[in-house]
Amino acid sequence: MAILEVIKYEGGNNILVWKHPAEDFNTSSTLIVHESQEAVFFKNGQIADVFGAGRYVLKTENIPLLRKLMNLPTGGVSTFHCEVYFVNKVEKMSLKWGTDSKVQFIEPNYNFPMEIGASGDMGIQIADSARFLVRLVGAETTLTPEHMVSYFRGILMNRVKSYLARSIKEQQLNIFEIDSQLDVLSDVIKAKLDTDFSEYGVTLTRFMINTVVRPEDDPTYRRLKEAMASRYTDVFTAQTDQQTAIIRQQTEAQKRILMAQAEAEKRRLEGYTYQDERAFDVAEKIASNENTGTFSNMGIGLGMMAGVGTAMGGAVGGMVGGVMGAGGMMPNPGLNPTANVFVTPGQPGAAPGAGATPIQAPASEASGVAAESAPAAGRVCPNCQTSVPAGARFCMGCGQPLAPVCPNCGEEIPSGARFCMHCGQPL
Repeated sequence: MAILEVIKYEGGNNILVWKHPAEDFNTSSTLIVHESQEAVFFKNGQIADVFGAGRYVLKTENIPLLRKLMNLPTGGVSTFHCEVYFVNKVEKMSLKWGTDSKVQFIEPNYNFPMEIGASGDMGIQIADSARFLVRLVGAETTLTPEHMVSYFRGILMNRVKSYLARSIKEQQLNIFEIDSQLDVLSDVIKAKLDTDFSEYGVTLTRFMINTVVRPEDDPTYRRLKEAMASRYTDVFTAQTDQQTAIIRQQTEAQKRILMAQAEAEKRRLEGYTYQDERAFDVAEKIASNENTGTFSNMGIGLGMMAGVGTAMGGAVGGMVGGVMGAGGMMPNPGLNPTANVFVTPGQPGAAPGAGATPIQAPASEASGVAAESAPAAGRVCPNCQTSVPAGARFCMGCGQPLAPVCPNCGEEIPSGARFCMHCGQPL
């Protein structure tokens, strides 16, 4: 052995702990520690000091000149023992781990018992070199990351399985959606494992769950999975149908709007309004009533159509006048105005211009007819100024709807009124 040793790290890159082969070296030997390393100096079986990166001169009780004399009784073995361990503090990544058996637990969302397994990788770093050597290394001369993981395997298998089942329950994770929550589950389990690793002077820098193995061979699990898939499919189908119905209704509403705009443009180009069109419809409906076969109702219907024709520019009125002239249905100008009697040209009582003499009704009969046909309280249509009987709802001249009137003063009454606004008559 040289009088003075130069003690430095000579192990490989993938070694966590390496013991220098030189022991019981002389005092004033040199210790060199590299970056990301620590050197633990043992003296007489105890940790004397921990050295970070740098160059150091060691002082021991081994004096070269006296050591030979002091070691004679022990056969040359130094009674003052010293040694150095180098600890690599670089973070070691991608160390594989996995559960050795399935974890049994109750699924928190469906209260369904099942078994799962898990695997992944982790990263570690030695934080306390002295504690790590005392608790884990012992008398070993080298320690690799694989060896350390094997030392921690018992802790991992015991704690990870327990933490996995507990964390799924605490976080209320759905077994069918757990793949999307692996990062959350990994962080929760890592926080629980930090305390276990720190007892050995090790920091768990990274803990990841990469795979969760589900019980795909379990028939009960498969039935539950199929039921869940069916439920989500039904919900999606219902939502799609609802959205389709809404789009269809919006399309139909837009179609009606476009049709109404086109119809309004058509009326504008043809020179009439919606009110004109509705008045014509009312007149046509009255004229086509099942009782229009009688002479009196035919006269009312034709009169209303004549009035509507006047409102629409005279076209329909002219047509009605032509029809009345061609049919010979003309009122007798020489007839008593109170007697509602019409004659046909060529018959007795016809107008002189039609080749007949007027029919004169007896005075008593004419007065009786006038008394029966005269309205009890007449009113005038505001649209065509035609006199109409009391109680009529439509004008017989133009078909205009008529508002009700007060039986006392004859003023128009708004719809729903309970008293006349002009005389206060109860209605």
